Amino acid sequence: MLAGCRSAADKETVLLNCSFEEFEAWSQPIPTMLSTEKAHSGRYSYCVKQGDDFAGNYHTSLSDCPEPPTMMRLEGWTYLPNVPIGSTILVLEVHCHGRRPDVWKGISIDQVVRRYEKWEHFTKTFRMPDDLLPSDEIKIYAWCPERGPVKYFDDLKLVAWR
Repeated sequence: MLAGCRSAADKETVLLNCSFEEFEAWSQPIPTMLSTEKAHSGRYSYCVKQGDDFAGNYHTSLSDCPEPPTMMRLEGWTYLPNVPIGSTILVLEVHCHGRRPDVWKGISIDQVVRRYEKWEHFTKTFRMPDDLLPSDEIKIYAWCPERGPVKYFDDLKLVAWR
């Protein structure tokens, strides 16, 4: 009788689970967005260098989801220096190819970090529009419109479900 019941966790699709260590084997030279100066796990972290407003982005489609998601959770770790960092946003963007307005969500890192010069965990769940399609594309990137000092991110994970 319970064979048809599934928990919400069974319906989750992991779209990103990255410690940034896998880049070492794929790319020579190592992409400039990676740093060995600070890391939460392993040797590498994703880094927005001092004075930059963007770093490289992660890109995938929703085609791996059994059905287009209505919820997504973005989580990870960040390390910020003990100086004014200005606005720092980890962006989750869904590009819908002109079919509908693109979706733009973000975590304001400067508002969730409570301790500096230590790795801090962050997580945020986003409600998504009901009309996303498997062909829609996801981008994740750090945006620092006020630029400022270096910022590090590691162990990023994006989970989607309906």
